[in-house]
Amino acid sequence: MNFIDTSWTSNLAYAVGLIATDGCLSKDGRHIDLTSKDLEQVENFKNILSSKAKVSLKTRGTPPFKSYYHIQISNVSFYRWLKNIGLTPNKSKTLGSIKIPDSYL
Repeated sequence: MNFIDTSWTSNLAYAVGLIATDGCLSKDGRHIDLTSKDLEQVENFKNILSSKAKVSLKTRGTPPFKSYYHIQISNVSFYRWLKNIGLTPNKSKTLGSIKIPDSYL
């Protein structure tokens, strides 16, 4: 498991924002997923978190299929930290305020 520094920086705030908008916390208590049409955005997310996870291509829908970039990071301590600041699994139904320092909003 890779250590993720949770000291607030503009890059970490950006990564948290990506998780809040295009990502999710899995119900298993350890995986953080991000899916986007923008490869650069997914690569930036990966670099900010110093992840060694692979960026993969996944498709959705019926022909003609739509392709998206996807990364899944497995990190229990980061997952718990994200929950502590207000993110939750199934966030589209439960997302409330997120504890981010004002200087990063």
